[in-house]
Amino acid sequence: MASAAPSESKFAANVIIIGAGVFGLSTALAIANRHPSTSVTVVDRCTPPVPDGSSVDTTRCIRWDYPDPIYAQLAKQSQLLIEQDPELSKHFFKRGMTFVCNGVPSRFTQGWQDQYNLTKDLAQPEHLVDLPTRETLFQRIHGKDAKPLNRIVLGREPQWNVAYTNKEDAFIDAEAGIQVYYDRCLQYPSIRFRCGTEVDHINIDKGIAKGVVLADGSNLQSDMVIVAAGAWSSRLVSLGSRVYPIGHEVVWFKVTREEEMRWKAMSITTNDSTGLNIFPPYRGEVKVLRRSPGVKNSITIPKPENRSETMEISYPRTLVTNPTDIIPANAEAAIREDLREIMPSLASRPFDRTKICWISTTPTADFLIAPHPSVGGIHLATGGSAHAWKFVPVLGDLVVDSIMGNLSKELEDKWAFDKSGQSSDQAAPRMDGAPEELRDVVRTIQSHF
Repeated sequence: MASAAPSESKFAANVIIIGAGVFGLSTALAIANRHPSTSVTVVDRCTPPVPDGSSVDTTRCIRWDYPDPIYAQLAKQSQLLIEQDPELSKHFFKRGMTFVCNGVPSRFTQGWQDQYNLTKDLAQPEHLVDLPTRETLFQRIHGKDAKPLNRIVLGREPQWNVAYTNKEDAFIDAEAGIQVYYDRCLQYPSIRFRCGTEVDHINIDKGIAKGVVLADGSNLQSDMVIVAAGAWSSRLVSLGSRVYPIGHEVVWFKVTREEEMRWKAMSITTNDSTGLNIFPPYRGEVKVLRRSPGVKNSITIPKPENRSETMEISYPRTLVTNPTDIIPANAEAAIREDLREIMPSLASRPFDRTKICWISTTPTADFLIAPHPSVGGIHLATGGSAHAWKFVPVLGDLVVDSIMGNLSKELEDKWAFDKSGQSSDQAAPRMDGAPEELRDVVRTIQSHF
């Protein structure tokens, strides 16, 4: 879907990109390839791979199962490029992905059905495995003789009831993948990095961005500022309800060598109805995340476009700044209850570690790739909504297309700042409910033990 750029003379001579995740690094590379005379400075709090960025993790899904045909086609194209990439493919593991729902009429079951129907149209029949009962699903993970807990023992209605597996889906070592992209950026003389000091604010003069001011007082000038800071973006520009940072719970369990062998053929297994996502063993661990309503961390800051005013935003609180934080008790209880049905041997096992992963979330799970609506010289490339990583081979070119005004009309509308339409997050569904205030529910290692 990327298109050729117009002449290089029309592109900014000096660009600052705030954020060194998938949006930032892929955009830096796209600019360097298409506009080699443009000077690009990537600014981030940390040197990539940024340890608390949502782009960095032990594992991230690579899948093209979507109820939306635009994302499905784009993700399929991206996965092919990842598989063909000699450096990225070393960190890519095609184990398949199993999509589950409870079968009870709801937006989650409808989204699952729409996704299944579209995947059937796009996939080769031999790559899909139907799992029409909770027994067939359980046995796909635990073996043909395994039996799930019955309703009486479970003490509630089961939630892992109907599923399908797409054997073409995969996971990638996201931290290693970001390292690949960072190393590539370092090979371009037009790209430089300014890491270790965060951006205090964008310097706006008479409605035009002139560069950024760092927390150490440094003033970096540029002709364009690209905001690709993920969940940190809301402090740099006023995003209102278009993008709002939410923290989701992630946990890791240590597993034995015998368990690794037993589950080595396991697919990523995700339940649209409960929000639980379980990854196969990787490097002696099983990662589990929960697409819950999440948490927020409310703070008051100067309004970026008029610093004499203030506004309230949610802002990430991570293990980089608060290393003793652990997930809230209600999140732990929900994860363990869900695991009791589908991975019972993990349900009561101690966590090896936990974290809150901060996501730049949008109401529709559509990205925000568009010019700032009121400030010239700012372009936005954020709103990843927990599913942007899989698009890394094409994402940067799409951002450059947006800057040049060459983005396809369907993507321009989908990723617009003023995107309208009914709120629906089926591209990356989260559970219903409002996020909790983190300070009210967060625990620390000291308080937990």
